Amino acid sequence: MKVITDVSDVDKFLPARWADSFSSRKEAIKQYLKGGGVIKIGEMRGEWPRLLYPTREKLESEIKSVEKELESVDRQLSQARKRLSLLKNTPDKKIKVVLDPLFWRHKVKLLTDKEYKADYELIRPPVHLIHRPDWRKKIELFLNSGEYRTRLREARLSKIGKNRDLLENEVEARIEFSKSVVKSLLDKLERKKEELEGKLRVLKTLLNWARSSQS
Repeated sequence: MKVITDVSDVDKFLPARWADSFSSRKEAIKQYLKGGGVIKIGEMRGEWPRLLYPTREKLESEIKSVEKELESVDRQLSQARKRLSLLKNTPDKKIKVVLDPLFWRHKVKLLTDKEYKADYELIRPPVHLIHRPDWRKKIELFLNSGEYRTRLREARLSKIGKNRDLLENEVEARIEFSKSVVKSLLDKLERKKEELEGKLRVLKTLLNWARSSQS
């Protein structure tokens, strides 16, 4: 039996003449060792030595663990992509806004109600976000409730309010920040997925070797 614990030992125990026919196994050995694993090989079985460790059972257990982790990462990726899609103001959402009766009620009121127009110019609620349920309710309230507009106007004219940006600009800034956070998470998850898929390929290659060693 020979024990391989370091990548530099691979070529010593596995001569170059095996590299062409079994390059995938050789690469799998190197990657497994880099991950902190140990390889034990036995006598020759045809053109390749038997794999004694990790055992078939250990590899199958590791594969299940990685597959479970990969499923979790895929779920997180799906959720993050949906979140990013909701944050993006895509052309189809812009069309949805233009076709929305609420948008046109707002436009008509801008033309016919001077007080409403003054409040709108002072506060600038994000009307372009009426396709989002959370903002739709607020825009409806702004459109229909003079009392609500008064509260917003007073807040806007207060000492603190005067130093704040227009509401639609504040909202866009928050959206851009949220998008950057989600994109960062997506990058991290994509890297993790790539890492796990690579690990899975290594483990499956070693498992095939372990199975052939037992046959």
